[in-house]
Amino acid sequence: MKLRYITCSDPREHNTLNEIVELAKLPHAEIAVQCHPSKMSAGMPRNVWFNNLLTVARNERNMNLAIHINMEWADSICAKGVIPDIILNWMQITKLFNKPIIKRVQLNMPWATAININPDAVAQIIHDFPKHEFIFQYNKNTKDAIEKLHQTGAKFSLLFDASGGKGIAPSAWQKPVYETHPMGYSGGISPENVVDNLEKINCLVPENQKIWIDAEGKLKSGEKTETEKPKFDVELAKLYVTRANNWQKSR
Repeated sequence: MKLRYITCSDPREHNTLNEIVELAKLPHAEIAVQCHPSKMSAGMPRNVWFNNLLTVARNERNMNLAIHINMEWADSICAKGVIPDIILNWMQITKLFNKPIIKRVQLNMPWATAININPDAVAQIIHDFPKHEFIFQYNKNTKDAIEKLHQTGAKFSLLFDASGGKGIAPSAWQKPVYETHPMGYSGGISPENVVDNLEKINCLVPENQKIWIDAEGKLKSGEKTETEKPKFDVELAKLYVTRANNWQKSR
C-alpha cells in the first residue's frame, strides 16, 4: 500500500495563508476546505479567506488543494445535476499549463440526497471535468447511491467514512469496495493513532495500491464553549502528516 495523499481537512479563516502554504509543502499533504453555503457564500469571511488562498495557490506549483462540498451545494450537484456557480468558478481557476488549482472535489451527500441521487447527471458532470477527481463518502447511508453511480461507468473515488464525517473511528476498516475506484480512509484518525491505523488499513489493501487518509476533528485544538469551537491546528496537522510519511518511508 502506498499513500497518495495525507489529507488535512477543515482549515478556516483563523489560519494564516502562510501557515497553510507551509503545511502544504510537506510530502503528500493535501489541504481540504469544507464548503457549504452557510459559511462560504459570497462575501462571508471564509469565502474571502478561501479566495485569497486560491490566489496564493496559483503560484504554489506543488500545493494539493481539495474542496469538500456539503449541504445544499452537495444536493444541487448530486440530486439535481447542477454545479452552483460559486463552485464552478473555483473549479475553473487554473495554474500554468491549464492545470486546475483544486484537484479533487469531494461530495458529501446527506442521507436524503443519497436517496435522490441522479446518477446519470452526476456521471455527466464527472465526464465534463476530466481534470478533476470526484470523491464520494462510502458508508451505510450512501452505498446504494454509490452502486447506482458505479453502474454508469463513471470514474470516481471513494472515501470510506463509516460515521459520515463525524470523526468516529469505525469498528473495522474496509477493504476497497471496487477494483476500478480509488479509495481513501477517514474516521477518528489522529497524529497519535495514524501509524496504528495505517498498519490496519495496509492489511486490507493490495500491496501496490495507492490510497489516502483524511483527518479532521483530531487536527483541532481548544475547548468547546457556547461561543467557540476547537479550531484547526497546523502544528497537529504537521505532526499527523510527518508521522504518516515516516510510516511510508519505513515500509
